[in-house]
Amino acid sequence: MNTAVSLSKINLTTNSSRKILTDINLKIDCGDCVAVIGPNGAGKTTILKIINGLIKQTSGEIEIFNEKISNKIKNQIGYIPQNNYFDPFLPISVKEVISIGLSSKYGIFKNFSDKDRQIIEDTAKNVGIFKLLDTPVGKLSGGEAQKLSIARVLVQEAKLILMDEPLSNLDNKAQKDILDVTDEIYKQKKATILIVLHNLSQIPSCCNKILFMSNGEIVKFGKKEEIFDNKLFQELYNL
Repeated sequence: MNTAVSLSKINLTTNSSRKILTDINLKIDCGDCVAVIGPNGAGKTTILKIINGLIKQTSGEIEIFNEKISNKIKNQIGYIPQNNYFDPFLPISVKEVISIGLSSKYGIFKNFSDKDRQIIEDTAKNVGIFKLLDTPVGKLSGGEAQKLSIARVLVQEAKLILMDEPLSNLDNKAQKDILDVTDEIYKQKKATILIVLHNLSQIPSCCNKILFMSNGEIVKFGKKEEIFDNKLFQELYNL
């Protein structure tokens, strides 16, 4: 099995010597869908940002698809942040934001072909925002904005997708829509997915592994049934 993410002895300490992550060792196989679970302050979002190269670790080694992080590798990573806020007066459409994913893949100076435009439309249909293609992004609801971020990552054809609490601040219907889209992405694209979640009920059915974190450390990483049997995990979530 090929390795998508390899973290070796990762530590992150602030300037005031406060430890954010402590001795993180983790290997995620290509094709895994991993739910990252833990209490607030566990280091879940920080792990995603380090993998994406947004934060530099204090010490330790990172490899993505068996390579050091570079611009080439970053183009294979799709990152969906927790909050997708768009200025209500931003003069850019849904279609234009999705096309940013293609620019990331091909370069900013490439002229889009009819095939590219078809990819944008097909992707918008797949995530349920086709009717919004010409809508200004500032007029989107929270759920629609999350679907837009997913569409941008899909046209990028990212091999590794990082989702940071994509269900936060969404109503129940929007949460279900995002979970359904995530399951469909995994089924169609076979990408490796890491998804940070707050509630156990939000774990997509496609997730085959769980990364359980607490206080900046990995408590347990493995198959879902193994994690659910962990005593600390049961106590934390009142199972």
